[in-house]
Parts: sequence; structure tokens; C-alpha cells
Amino acid sequence: MSGAAPATLRVGIGFLNLAPSPERADAEALFTELFEDAVWADGAGFDGLWVTEHHFSTYSLTSSPLLLLAQVAALAPRLRIGTSVLVLPLWDPVRLACDVSTLDVLSGGRLDVGIGRGYQPHEFRVFGREPDDSRARFEETALVLRKLLSERDASFAGAFHRIDAPATVLPRVAQRPHPPVWAAALSPDSVAFAVREGFHFMVNAAMPEPAVLDHCRAVRRSLAAAEVPAADREIAVNRFVYVGTDPATRRLAVREVARQLATSRALAEGGVPLGGAAPYPRAEELSEEELAAAEGLLVAGSADEVTRRLARLTEVGVSYAIAGFRFGRFPSQAARESMRVFAEDCLPRLSA
Repeated sequence: MSGAAPATLRVGIGFLNLAPSPERADAEALFTELFEDAVWADGAGFDGLWVTEHHFSTYSLTSSPLLLLAQVAALAPRLRIGTSVLVLPLWDPVRLACDVSTLDVLSGGRLDVGIGRGYQPHEFRVFGREPDDSRARFEETALVLRKLLSERDASFAGAFHRIDAPATVLPRVAQRPHPPVWAAALSPDSVAFAVREGFHFMVNAAMPEPAVLDHCRAVRRSLAAAEVPAADREIAVNRFVYVGTDPATRRLAVREVARQLATSRALAEGGVPLGGAAPYPRAEELSEEELAAAEGLLVAGSADEVTRRLARLTEVGVSYAIAGFRFGRFPSQAARESMRVFAEDCLPRLSA
């Protein structure tokens, strides 16, 4: 495995916040933070900025990640932009290919396309999709998307999608044959699909560090078994990050990770966001077990501690970390100070 480990770790910023309410003013405030983060990160040495896709609740006001990333690309001309992730079963692949291709051209070839199956039943129901079909629909949509981005006069006939006339998506993508595709691949079936189809790999922030290390080793074994050179495929890992030594702020960070995860779990278990409000818990409702789990997921401490923990990822072949400094309702000022210290004290060593 030592030969598979990259020499450096690229770091991007992941954007995910619980919104205070579904109102427009709160969306405008969160979008302002996103764009301010992008401008700052553009000059701070980060590799990219990643936006997730979620719908119909204050779990995240990022229902149109490609639109948000178009603005990021205009404001931050050196950053790469990425989706972490697009929920493919909810998309028409032809419409998505048109949007992806246009954004790749607008950004000058700086787009990374992260894709996943999704997990919130309410989102599926509103889009008229069946969660039970998510794997088959995800795989077919991924294949159609890649075909449209990389081929001219494409056609397709599948279980969910048909292209009955020659289709050449215009404009053609800036990156050839298509922008890099990163698949959220956690199960053996998903890993096998990504290995077979030539995609990079992405691990979510809710997986504890020991499990992440084991999973990445398993991914590398799968690649080796398929005789795929390790250098041809990358692994990106999402992490919650807080750089700081103030005990009170660290406890607050742990609490907000726990709140983010509890909200995600409630939606995954079929929670319905009435009026758009996600079913998030109050601070006093979080259990000791939830707080302990959040403590284990948060990469926190001094700059030396955070650098050391993230650098460990390279030992199992991880080449990219997506650092989430904003999570739950962690105060903006504390998040920005954590980001500043990370950029000054951690980033140079991770990329050295």
C-alpha cells in the first residue's frame, strides 16, 4: 500500500449549513457566506470549493448547486469547483449534461462532478422517484451523463432513460473527454461500479476515521484486483474540521456536528420537513451517545493535531480532503477563524 499513497494532500472547502429558517433572507445570508468563503479561499491556497445538493428543507439551501457554483467560478478564478454530491436519481441526464457542459466551459475547465444515490425519502417522493430504484437509476443516469459529455451523436436505451435521436450536447465540455467524476462509493456494489466505470471515489463525513482508513484500503485492493494503476484513481474524503484550542468553542463544534448528523438521520429515516423546516434537534435534546459520535467524527485541535490527522489519510491512498468548517449552526465568526488558522498553519504542510 505504501506505493499507492500520494505525496501530498489537496484540500478543498465543503459548504453545508443548517439554515435558521426557510425564508429568503436566510438563504441570501448563507449564499453571501458561501461567496465570501470562495473569494477568500481563492487566495488562501485551497484547491477547490464543493457544494452539496439537497431539496425542500433547511438541512441545506443548496437545491441548485450548479447555479451556485457558476457564481463561485466567476468570483474565484483560481479555484476548482465541485459537487459533493449531485443526487443522480433525481435528475434527467440530458438536462444535467447540458448544465454540466455549460458550467465546465464557463469555469474554464475547473469543474469536478461528484455524484451519489441520495438518501432522503422525502426528496425522492417530491420528484416522483422510488427510493428502492435508487441504485439502478443512479448507475444508468451516470452512464448516460458520461456518454453525453464525451460523445457526439449519442443515443441510449435503458430502463429509465431513452435518447431516440442523435444527441450532441453543446457547448462541448472544456475538459476532455469529460470533467472528472467522483462517485460516493461506500458499499461493495458502489465501489465495484466506480472501479469498472473509471470514476474517482468520495467518502462522506459521517464515516468514523477508523472506518475511513479501512474503506480506503478496501478501495485500493479493489483497484489492484482490477489491475487499475493506483495513480489513475483518486479518493476524496469529507471531514468536519475545527482548528482551535479553546475548550468551549470545541464543545460547541462537537454539538453542531451532532446536530447536523441528527438532522440528516431524521431525514434519512423518512422525516418530513413541514414548511421547509428540517427536523433538527435542540441542543438539550442531543444525547451523550450522539455527542460522543460527533466527537469522533470531528477533526479538531491545534494546527499540529489537525495536520497530523489529515496527513494520515495519505497513508491509505487518499489524495483529496474536503474540509467542512461550517456545519450545523456553528457560528460564522468561529468557522472563519478556524479556516484562517488552517490556511496559515495546516495547508502549507499538507501540500508540501
